[in-house]
This record gives sequence, structure tokens and C-alpha cells, in this order.
Amino acid sequence: MLARLVVAGLIAVGAIALGVISYAFFTNRSDLSRFALTSGRGIFVEDPKELKDEIAASLGYRAPDFTLPDLSGQSVSLSSLRGKPVLLNFWATWCSPCRQEIPELQEFHQIYSDQVVLLGVNWGEDPKTVKAFLDHLGVSYRNLVDERGTAFVLYRLTGIPESFFIDPEGYIRGAWIGPLTAKEIVQGFERLGLLTPKESE
Repeated sequence: MLARLVVAGLIAVGAIALGVISYAFFTNRSDLSRFALTSGRGIFVEDPKELKDEIAASLGYRAPDFTLPDLSGQSVSLSSLRGKPVLLNFWATWCSPCRQEIPELQEFHQIYSDQVVLLGVNWGEDPKTVKAFLDHLGVSYRNLVDERGTAFVLYRLTGIPESFFIDPEGYIRGAWIGPLTAKEIVQGFERLGLLTPKESE
């Protein structure tokens, strides 16, 4: 009984500590604090005049570049995708909200791959595990493997899933914490003028 109480106490302390750390982190990220600490989960920069020609993992700035291998071992740089809007999605196989989100991402990709590049970045897992997981779900959009957490740190993430709406010039125009639906992705890119909805939508 005592052991259970000790464990419960440690869990409670850990949860409080995590909450304090997350609060401090997000309040220091002015671009995300407006929605991370409220009921909303996404925020966008709709006015091009607000964009800044500097590199930072923040809304309105040029997205930091990185190079990671895809599931076939080919190196892919984020900057190589310039010319088309990109939805950059960070996830992991053990993440329940990520598993919930993946079918929605695949649905979006099947309909809008001609307008938007969907790029998944798996965090901290080996390629074989990731490939088996995605093959089982019938995922066809491109995924990269970030075994060392390089991009995770570069984009200052504290959790997954988290997604970034990037325009054809490489600016971060939207950020979203938590799982997305296909409809929400369409609405996000549409409000930025980067996507034309199809009749099925």
C-alpha cells in the first residue's frame, strides 16, 4: 500500500513539473502561446506583410532546413520541396493521437497531393519499425526518420503530433498542436490562399 502511495506521489509530482515546464516553454514561444494555453489548437499568419526574412521555428519566419533519410534510405531536405505548400507533421508510432491522425493525413494526401506536399517526420524510432507500421496502415505519403531527434530539437517541440503549414517560399504560415483532420488541413491551407478545395470536400 505504501509503495503504491509513493508511486502515485511521484507521478503527481512529475505531472506538475511537466506542466510547469510546458507552460514556461509555450509562454516563451509568443507565436504559439495564444493557442497552446487556450481551447484552440491552431494559429495562422494570413497577411504576407507579417512575414520576416529570417530563419526560425516560429510563425512568419522561414522554416529551418534539415536533411533526413526517408524509408528507402534516400536523404531528403525540407528546402528541396520549395515551390509547393508543405504540411510538415511530427509523429511517432507509440503516440495514440498520432495513430488517430494518420488516416486523416492519408485521406488528405490522396485528394490533395497535386496541391500540397505532405511530409511526415517520425521521431526517435528505427526505419524498420516505422515502415512496418505505415505499410500496415496503407500510408503512401512520404515519411522521414529522425532517429536522433535532430528536427524535433530544431523545431523546439515538446510533444507530438505537431504540424506546420509551410508556404511555397518556405515560410511557416501555420502551426497546429494535436491531431488534425483532413477537413482542418484543407481549411488551414485554404485560409492562406494556398489550396483550392475540390468538390468532394
